[in-house]
Amino acid sequence: MKKNKSGKYLKYAVGEIVLVVIGILIALQINTWNNNRINKDKEQEYLVGLKNDLESQITSFNGRLQIFDVMVDKAETIIFEFSITGKLTQIDSINERLNFMIYTLDYPEAKTTFNELITTGQINLIQDKLIRSKIIAFYQFSEETKSQVSNNVEKVYYAQIFPIINASVMINPEGLGFPLEKIDYELLKSRLYSSFEINLNDPIKEFEIINAVSLHLIEMKTNKGFIITAKNAAEALLKEIKAELNN
Repeated sequence: MKKNKSGKYLKYAVGEIVLVVIGILIALQINTWNNNRINKDKEQEYLVGLKNDLESQITSFNGRLQIFDVMVDKAETIIFEFSITGKLTQIDSINERLNFMIYTLDYPEAKTTFNELITTGQINLIQDKLIRSKIIAFYQFSEETKSQVSNNVEKVYYAQIFPIINASVMINPEGLGFPLEKIDYELLKSRLYSSFEINLNDPIKEFEIINAVSLHLIEMKTNKGFIITAKNAAEALLKEIKAELNN
């Protein structure tokens, strides 16, 4: 009888253990499923954030490229017309054209979501390894491109071009999109124009200005090329992310 009771008790105990183990396994499975669902939701949120950031950056790229086109055109017409007239003062609206040369453009960034993924260590929530590597590669490339553009702006434009142009023009805020409410710019221009002409008629100054405009043209076209390449890379990544979101 003792043996029978022991046998029954053993079977009962084993049954209880099996039920507990099954319960634990089910709980773990539910917890795993729940975590996977949460992670999938987070992945979708991050992908949407990356998509929005890329769209914003591409919009900024397009804006930069449009301004580059205007500035490059102004620089080319100054050099072309100087090659014909031989005098800066004989170029129509020379001051207005030179005003465009005091502009430069930086590299636009929009990487709030990527920074969050990296700083929080959640980049691995992007489950597709290929897309994850492409995201990382793009933002590394974008950072390198920003460095190249910034280097040209600081070491070429501000160091060599801007001082010459800034000292050679009558700066017109209205022509650059900043309306003057209390100042009659045409009157101010008439007061300064004789000094402006004398400055531009100086052969040494003329030489410096043409060289500065030519160098600015090179700097702008170089940076424009960097931005076009970055824009193409951003558009390619955006296409991949959209396809992943649609899946």
